[in-house]
Amino acid sequence: SSGQPGAGLQRVAHVVAVASCKGGVGKSTSAVNLACALAVQGARVGLVDVDIYGPSLPTMLAVEGQVETLGNALLPFDGPHGLKAMSIGWVNPNAMMLRGAKVAPLAEQLVAQTAWGPLDYLVVDMPPGTGDVHMSIAQSVRMAGCVLVTTPQRLSFADVVRGVELYDRLGVPPLAVVENMAAYDQGGPGEAEVAGFVEKHGLGEEAAAELEALLAPFRGPARLFGPGHTDRLRDMWGIQSAFQVPLRADVAAHGDTGTPHVLAAPDSPASRAFADLAAAVHREVLKRELQGDARPEVTYDEEANLMRADMGGAVYELSPLDLRRRCRSPANDPASCPEDLRPVDMEPMGNYAVSIIWSDGHQSLFPYTVFTGGF
Repeated sequence: SSGQPGAGLQRVAHVVAVASCKGGVGKSTSAVNLACALAVQGARVGLVDVDIYGPSLPTMLAVEGQVETLGNALLPFDGPHGLKAMSIGWVNPNAMMLRGAKVAPLAEQLVAQTAWGPLDYLVVDMPPGTGDVHMSIAQSVRMAGCVLVTTPQRLSFADVVRGVELYDRLGVPPLAVVENMAAYDQGGPGEAEVAGFVEKHGLGEEAAAELEALLAPFRGPARLFGPGHTDRLRDMWGIQSAFQVPLRADVAAHGDTGTPHVLAAPDSPASRAFADLAAAVHREVLKRELQGDARPEVTYDEEANLMRADMGGAVYELSPLDLRRRCRSPANDPASCPEDLRPVDMEPMGNYAVSIIWSDGHQSLFPYTVFTGGF
């Protein structure tokens, strides 16, 4: 037994939220494919869609039958590879005309009052934003962690930062980040095809070179929305499990037909990314179970003028100046840091980072790995 509140969660081992804090970034696509990838890898998995106003699961996952109940509990639908699924879109296919105060309790009911049975993972597809549903579920259900979904644009990155901060305040650690639409494979002609064209039409060396130069920009991946921010996420928050999913028409097409992409095209680059994501989520959950709730503790020894990080019994030390020089904020100039720099306030950010306000007014965010040299 997991000890989870709610009759339906008593035999659910781990609850994992998938959130984006912004609409239109492929959150539901990520949630469905993550759940299916976990199931393919042998886990017992449930998937619940708690976007009350805009449920996606009835479109993205084809199931048979009608909603059934057992007493006061909803019975989940059976999906591929033993997947259990529930969405308000199956309960009520029509528009949900509800005022805000009624939305969160309904979402909680879908999570806690569905008869899930024994599950290794229940994946919760959250609505966009950082509102009542996120807070209510995180405060009523013990969550193993969250997966945050974004796209390469700067605006989406800002929303991921808000998401990390929200779930940190709710005591839910980030397990991984998914960057959707990271790159588009243009599928341009390869060198062998170009060489065949040159030979077929008898082009001279100069014409062949000009043709090659014209075609070169259309080969390989094109980052339509910029280079992305996965490296920055690792630097800022210490989130090591960050995955880039390519922009592919068939990912959306498979979702529209009710067959998740990881099942329809298991060997595609996108499916491999989702499979890696599923493995990372499983690995992170197990690691946090073994570590418990302990987090590194950072203190300042004023007499010795040293910053100390106690990481499970191993103590690491850095001077305030050395630590500050490792701050990667664009507003920080390592060469001009004051020699008498001191921390004036420190606040842990979950199990992965610490926020420090310095005596000169600058604020830094460091993953704990900065003390071990892994930053």
